[in-house]
Amino acid sequence: MTTPPAPPAPGAAPASRQKRTGQAVRDRSRLRLVVAAGEVFAARGYTGATVQAIADRAGVSLQTLYAAWGSKRALLRAHLEFTMTGSATAVSEGRWAPTVGAELEAAAAPDPATRLRALASFFRSLAERVGPVWRLYREAAAVDPEIATDHAELERGRRRTLTAALAGLDDGCLRPGLTRSAAVDTLLVLAGPATYETLVEGRGYSLDEFEAWLAGTLIATLLRSPDAAGAG
Repeated sequence: MTTPPAPPAPGAAPASRQKRTGQAVRDRSRLRLVVAAGEVFAARGYTGATVQAIADRAGVSLQTLYAAWGSKRALLRAHLEFTMTGSATAVSEGRWAPTVGAELEAAAAPDPATRLRALASFFRSLAERVGPVWRLYREAAAVDPEIATDHAELERGRRRTLTAALAGLDDGCLRPGLTRSAAVDTLLVLAGPATYETLVEGRGYSLDEFEAWLAGTLIATLLRSPDAAGAG
């Protein structure tokens, strides 16, 4: 006699809902810790911040903090990613750079100068959000070798993102003698945290002035002039 299949265990569906609820609670705790870490880092700096202070600020136990993120170092990275993208994991998971490329592609017409103006506008909005965190990351990298390694990887990622941002420009658009690699290096410096800090925080440029300066400088530095184009 064939044994009939066993019926679903009582409460199977509620257990699934319970699992989803538990994950939602963990996700909220993780996000609350990232926000709290940003507030504590802003007030105390990286070295002055403690995991206990972050846990207290988030209203969770130290055990919850370690289970969620593992370390203060990981929370610094999550804080940077959250400030950049609105997600604490978008950069690490490789979801941010393609989105940036798509946004720039949608915002820019085929005209090379328009593309560079769109890039300047994007960098201005990014720097406005992330400027203080860039500085915090550099300060932390100076005292923590693992953060220094992470910072170097972030810089390599920034170069990959900017390489993709210039991919829509034909080589013929570039200034004579300027290789694509050198164009990316130029973009890396001009649309970089140090340039933003020098002009906005040091020289007192408004964000509008900074964006206009960056767009004009990128166009003048990277693109073939109309006269050169005509001569070619």
